[in-house]
Amino acid sequence: MTNIDNFPPSEQNGGWHVEDPEALGVNADRLNRAINAHDHNDFFTGRNGGALVIIYKGHLIGESYVTGTAGGPQPWTATTCNDMKSSTKSVFGTAVGVFLEEYKDRVNLDTLLVGASREETLIPQIWDQPITDDRKKNIKIKHALSMTSGHDSREPWLAPSARRYYPDYSGAFQMYEYCFGWWRFDDIPDHHTLLFEPGADFNYSNFGMEQMALAMRNISGEEIGPYLYDRVLREIGISIGLRDNAYQEMPYSNDQELNFSSEPGWGRGGSEGCNAYGADRSASPYGYNSIVGSTFRCTARDFARLGYLWLNKGRWGQMQLVPEAWMNLATRRFVRDDGTTPRNYGYTFWIQDEWENVPKDTFMSRGHNLNHSYVIPSLDLVVVRQGNESNSREASLFAKTIIQNIVAALPEEL
Repeated sequence: MTNIDNFPPSEQNGGWHVEDPEALGVNADRLNRAINAHDHNDFFTGRNGGALVIIYKGHLIGESYVTGTAGGPQPWTATTCNDMKSSTKSVFGTAVGVFLEEYKDRVNLDTLLVGASREETLIPQIWDQPITDDRKKNIKIKHALSMTSGHDSREPWLAPSARRYYPDYSGAFQMYEYCFGWWRFDDIPDHHTLLFEPGADFNYSNFGMEQMALAMRNISGEEIGPYLYDRVLREIGISIGLRDNAYQEMPYSNDQELNFSSEPGWGRGGSEGCNAYGADRSASPYGYNSIVGSTFRCTARDFARLGYLWLNKGRWGQMQLVPEAWMNLATRRFVRDDGTTPRNYGYTFWIQDEWENVPKDTFMSRGHNLNHSYVIPSLDLVVVRQGNESNSREASLFAKTIIQNIVAALPEEL
């Protein structure tokens, strides 16, 4: 168990405990080579910048901030906030763990999200018009969180084509209405019809999670951002700005989807003024909620706090902020009803149990543009990487090599 003294105070009160790597038995030359390999990659780091933070045994043993030559934050520093993209899903998963414990008398992983009628649903809003696919009635909370709900993937952030209602449907061109399958874009996969029966297959998608977030707001009366901040993020020392800095306009000006700032924040979608998922800023009766598939923006040092919370199974100092049982479940492969575990995904976390020269207990949050965190409990290691550049063919190899190089610098025996 981690020494209670290793949990850092907030950045305003001193921040992470910085330690000479060699004092912890780390091979400093290998570690420096690992950091330099990250910093001097012309494509993934050099063009639009990047950040790397390495936490070992509760101590900060390495970090770097690279200002890009072509774009990104100018300059990139320890106080730069970057959108963690789909790593936001793991932040949302943290909120879900707290929520399921707080409201365990009302909901659990097997509770139906949509249900057979308005009276049996967690999201009655979806019943304002006919359900677009009867299979949606079988979506359970566990399906929405494990990418087995059957929703399609494509995220139309840049609204590249005309919006269309499905026949006999109406409403705002807004986020929830889009998730419910009432409207679509020309030539873009949509959510009118599911890809498969919930629980039968895997397809990575934001849209089941967005509906789960709506269910949580319906029950708790709070958006996810403030809900999680008050119960967890404040306690682990993350910037106070994250509670109320909700932004509705997603400034994705090109296909790189850059979204950085000097301030932390969490995207807010679902109603007037929001352009998330290609919404047209129209007014919706369904109100606001934090966008939980993406848009969580903070510094690399602060995201490492979340990684350290996850490493310690939801504990921070003497406080059990997130149920340990939830962290154990969320960070291992999702088990289908037939007992199989074919995909390396748990509940909002990716399970990296097949990388060579990396411990099998590695799990991660993963986001577009290599906005990742890696947690290796057996090594007491957390690594956070932020960036604004991606490439589907080479990005996975680059990310894996970073972790392999860092792991190789650590003592062979703890």
